[in-house]
Amino acid sequence: MIYTGVDGSKRVSVEHSILKKDWKLTSKRGKPVYAVPSDLSFAKVETTQIRDLYDLKKALALEVEEKFGEVVWDLKLCGDRYFLALIRDFDVPEDAYSFEPEIFSLARVCKALSMEDCFVLDLGKRKTTLVEVKGGELSSFRVVLKGGDFITSFLSEKAGIPFEEAERLKISEGLENKHVKDAFENILSSLGQELSKESVLLSGGSSKLKGIEEYFGSVLRNNFVSPELNTAFGASLKFVLRDCAPDFREEEVPDRDLKRVAVLLGLAFAVFFSANFGIEYAKKEVVREVRRLEREAFKREFPNLPTVAVRDQIQAMVSSPRYVVLSKLSLLSQKLEEGIEIYRIEFKEGKLKVVGSAQSEEVLTRLGAKSVKKTPEGQYLFEVELQ
Repeated sequence: MIYTGVDGSKRVSVEHSILKKDWKLTSKRGKPVYAVPSDLSFAKVETTQIRDLYDLKKALALEVEEKFGEVVWDLKLCGDRYFLALIRDFDVPEDAYSFEPEIFSLARVCKALSMEDCFVLDLGKRKTTLVEVKGGELSSFRVVLKGGDFITSFLSEKAGIPFEEAERLKISEGLENKHVKDAFENILSSLGQELSKESVLLSGGSSKLKGIEEYFGSVLRNNFVSPELNTAFGASLKFVLRDCAPDFREEEVPDRDLKRVAVLLGLAFAVFFSANFGIEYAKKEVVREVRRLEREAFKREFPNLPTVAVRDQIQAMVSSPRYVVLSKLSLLSQKLEEGIEIYRIEFKEGKLKVVGSAQSEEVLTRLGAKSVKKTPEGQYLFEVELQ
């Protein structure tokens, strides 16, 4: 899979091997992930006692609307914290596979460099963004609308020289120039964060200023790409180095809907299986028919997803122990043997009850039947209860 991080006109692509679980830079174009400029986005990290994403979104919807109006927003639950992000005044391109606030892209660069705790200082042309990373995740951020052009304009005004000449002087002299130094210190002061003893990853074209390293405890650099490509680089890794950044993917299915569909598919399979095939379930034509029904049900509920490896997709969706019915059905299916016929399946108050018959009492012993009764015809009626 190839993903392309997009930051304005800057692009970086990575090729991700799911089997090898690694990634590498590539010149090929892939699924576009757009980074939204930090001054057009907002993020918040808070603790919560709500553990269902659907319920949390409902709880926050009114707050988001009251504070920000109609904006594009998303959130992700990570343990007892939620990471909320929103964007405004940004037209998401039609070809976007996903997008996210730039601050998450910058924080992800630290993850790519295996840095758990540090700051990212991104000095762009028109703004400066400071991102704090703790435990490998975004902790806080600040944005000031002063960047490289501010430094050049300051130098131009103080030295009484044209902007173009001031730009050349800024590049050649860096912070050895008094006016450049004053402008840079003005930006740091506006950020309101003492960085003289901190580990700082420098990002952005203006981070190449001569003498900039002296202002921080230790300076980190990204050896994968040049400083001005850090945002695009971080965006390209959004679905490679998974973190707590909201996905901003329209086809993502809420947990509650996943639960509903998973139970629907699981029970539909069980009822169809028991009502129509009984002990003949192992025959090839039965398997084909079951697979067909599974694909049809899956396509109705997930029209945007390919009907390939349906069971694997559902299993991945419902691997959490929250999906009680499927886990119990899975456990039951492992115990079924030839000679067992299922009459009824009930699920109530967290218990799965299965009623059926078998030709052998020995089979039911292995099945763990709760009660067994022999019929005049020589069959054994049984009841199994899974908690």
